[in-house]
Amino acid sequence: MKLRGSELVYQVFIFIFVLLLVVVCFFPLLYVVCVSLTSEAEWIERGKLMLIPLKPTLSAYKKIFTVNASLIGSLGISAIRTIIGTSFSLSSTLFLGYAVSRRDMPGTKPLMFLVLFTVLFNGGLIPTFLVVKEAGMYNTFWSMVIPNMVNGWNILVCRQFFSNLPYDVEEAAQIDGVGKLGMFFRIILPMSLAVIASLGLFTAVNHWNAWFDAMVYIKTETLKPLQLVLYQMHKDANLSAAANDFESLTDSVARSSSRSLRMALTVIGTVPILCVYPFLQKYFVKGVYTGAVKG
Repeated sequence: MKLRGSELVYQVFIFIFVLLLVVVCFFPLLYVVCVSLTSEAEWIERGKLMLIPLKPTLSAYKKIFTVNASLIGSLGISAIRTIIGTSFSLSSTLFLGYAVSRRDMPGTKPLMFLVLFTVLFNGGLIPTFLVVKEAGMYNTFWSMVIPNMVNGWNILVCRQFFSNLPYDVEEAAQIDGVGKLGMFFRIILPMSLAVIASLGLFTAVNHWNAWFDAMVYIKTETLKPLQLVLYQMHKDANLSAAANDFESLTDSVARSSSRSLRMALTVIGTVPILCVYPFLQKYFVKGVYTGAVKG
């Protein structure tokens, strides 16, 4: 089908705009990875702005894991927190979302009011800290999991998604003698993979990137997650103390600049969660659109 002049101009404009948007989004990631692979000698020789290193080196990554032995342990803490935190949060969200979506359940309106209230208001940092401390979770792994179990907005998305599921399927299951729990696990959950994958990835990303709650609640070094350790290493812009340790390990030619060390830290904190995204991307549009818009 032949396009008219105005339509062709529009298509060309959209293509160029999207292409520029992709370049703008991709360039920072490429720049971070390339600088992390650049030695100090090449950085000084070629100047500040460069894309592809001529002599890539992994010295920055080797130095980070050699000097900071706690980095491996913090990586494990972040992985465990992401897995357990996402599992707990998804379980509570799905159960509550299904409960408030049932019209025949008593107390649905008061429960829905409480969910909406938590979306608009929260207790604040100091009251939350006092609750965590009095509950005996201060300086424990569970202080990073339990306070984040329930998310009001995710419950609203689940409620809308469950409300849009065909009720005829549930009636047929009830006629066959399926109970409430059987209905939820055998009928509802298999039909809700889209919203489960979408909310699961959002929750996993939040847990993986979280560092502030750990900074408030965690004092033991072995319990600190990766993002908090990276934040503490980034806090000194020049990584002066770490750089002095790094310089004693290798010669000046292979030595990494403080900038390449910071970029390597950024890559270490970003790449693991990026590897999960492609496997769940196909569920995003269906899960979020159906749960949040369709009515």
